Amino acid sequence: MNPAPSQFRVDFIGEAVGQLDDLTARAEQLGLRDALALAYRLIIGTLKTRPREWGDPFRNYRGLNTTAYQHAVTPAGICVVYAVHNVEPVVWIYQLVVLKGSPFA
Repeated sequence: MNPAPSQFRVDFIGEAVGQLDDLTARAEQLGLRDALALAYRLIIGTLKTRPREWGDPFRNYRGLNTTAYQHAVTPAGICVVYAVHNVEPVVWIYQLVVLKGSPFA
C-alpha cells in the first residue's frame, strides 16, 4: 500500500446514486435539507482525507485491489458503505443505508 495521499477522489456508484437521490427527496419532504447537507459535507470531507481511518473494514476485494468499509454517521442515522482502492487515491461510495430511528426514516 502506498502512503496516504492528501486528497482522495470520492465517487458515488451503483445503488448509492439512487439512494442519495431518494435521501435528498426525503430530506426536502421532511424539512431536513440542512441536516442532510451537514451530514453530506461530513461524509465527503472525511472520505477525501482519511477514508481508511474513518470506517470499519469488513471485506477485501483482492481482484479489484480494494477494501470495503462501513461507517454509521450519527445523529443522521445513515450508514455509509464504501470501498477504498489500496494503491490509487480513490473512494467509491456504493451504498447509503438509512438506519432505524434516523430522522430521514
